[in-house]
Amino acid sequence: IYERFGLNARQIEILSRATPKRDYYCQSRRGNRLFELGLGEVALTFAAASSKTDQLAIADIIETHGAPAFAAEWLRHRGCAWAVELLPPDPPRQPQQELPL
Repeated sequence: IYERFGLNARQIEILSRATPKRDYYCQSRRGNRLFELGLGEVALTFAAASSKTDQLAIADIIETHGAPAFAAEWLRHRGCAWAVELLPPDPPRQPQQELPL
């Protein structure tokens, strides 16, 4: 698969030694570089949710609980309920004003 992205044998070797979900390879006009993106458990809960199963679970959570509750429900779903208390409190809802006709 990496050949289809235009990587050579050396670049593929570098990637083979990289740690998934931690090390990333960047190609640009200025050069190529393997770098570490040291995301913690909570950040990975959101950033690494790309599988079809994850996408279905995300859609289900939003449908069931609504978008405003997504972060808390997703953390619970992924086994990080302890992190829910780290989320900012919901802002108070402003009453909707009716517009004059």
